[in-house]
Amino acid sequence: MTVTYIPADHGDWLDSPDGAGRYRILRVHDDGGVTIEVELPAGVEGGDHRHPEGEELVMLSGEAEIGEITVKPGDYLHTPPGAVHRARAVTDSRFVLVLPAIPQYL
Repeated sequence: MTVTYIPADHGDWLDSPDGAGRYRILRVHDDGGVTIEVELPAGVEGGDHRHPEGEELVMLSGEAEIGEITVKPGDYLHTPPGAVHRARAVTDSRFVLVLPAIPQYL
């Protein structure tokens, strides 16, 4: 077993595929999924996307709308497999996503 530790000020930040914000990879899962940290500036809205294997979100800071749900710091949101939604940052936002499979942008 290997422990993974990534300090908050480490890791390469990448532009999101839909141009909304940026992310850094925290862990690549053995089955092909990933755990990422996402930053979205206030007012930014991502594109519609589908989660073939679902998604787990933990909100770290800020406020964002995920579909019709508003998430705030400390909130947890599970999106079931096959669901389609988009994210919009109400304020500067930061959250962690656990993605068993990479989202498909529509």
